[in-house]
Amino acid sequence: MKFLGLLLLWEKKITKFNIGDRVYAMPPLGQMGTFSEYVAIDEKYAAKVPKNLSFEEAASVPLSWLTTLQTFSLLQPQMGKKIFISGGTGGFGQIAVPYAVRLGLEVIVSGASRDKELAKQMGVQTFIDYEKPNYSSYTRYFDYVIDTRGVSDLTRQFKMLKKNGHLISLSAGPNKKFTKRQQQNFSMKQKIIFQLIGFVFDGLAMFQSKTYDFLYVEPSGKQLETYSNYLSQTDNKPIIDTIYDFEQAEEAIQRMKLGNNQGKILLKLKKKEETNG
Repeated sequence: MKFLGLLLLWEKKITKFNIGDRVYAMPPLGQMGTFSEYVAIDEKYAAKVPKNLSFEEAASVPLSWLTTLQTFSLLQPQMGKKIFISGGTGGFGQIAVPYAVRLGLEVIVSGASRDKELAKQMGVQTFIDYEKPNYSSYTRYFDYVIDTRGVSDLTRQFKMLKKNGHLISLSAGPNKKFTKRQQQNFSMKQKIIFQLIGFVFDGLAMFQSKTYDFLYVEPSGKQLETYSNYLSQTDNKPIIDTIYDFEQAEEAIQRMKLGNNQGKILLKLKKKEETNG
């Protein structure tokens, strides 16, 4: 609701929304407010919150939903193929896994042993336990891999990929193809640096006749709008692990560092009437 107050300031320039609309958004990189109470953004980045979502549930959607849509748009997966999502029971996986299942993919994820039941509820066919993994059983097994773990797991995940398979990393590092897709967002110096960083990843993929891509999620109000339709068809709501008051921000950060959360960790701002008693 805090964002709605800003709509009052630019009422004549707003065309998509009315005062009082519930909206949510992922702000662009240059305008992210971290723990800010107010954030001013262009209306093209915002969308109306689905009626059957609470504000807390809505706050859990934008990053994971946009990452899911953009990842699968890049993958262009075929029905019946096999996909591995590392750490697939986390915040991203809890939207990406049901989405992949809906696309007709065979989904396998890795996670902590306590997440096995959650993975089954999301539609995962096979669960790989971090504590006693059997990755060797999946050598050259997958058509697609979505990496959420980063550089440390990349070599192993390439081995799990079939020849001509496609790996998309959300955290390992950018490469040449990434800079081409993001031409308008980076300077020439940044592009050169990214290409140098990605030389190892691209070389590793090329040597094995596989494809590597890096994805850094972009804000999009239009893509957020599609979540309402998806939700009405699937009722796939985000899972919330813990909600902290704003004054507990440090506790929330420490909770995130543990890395064992089942769902999103949220900070909740108090309404003015609450703070004034």
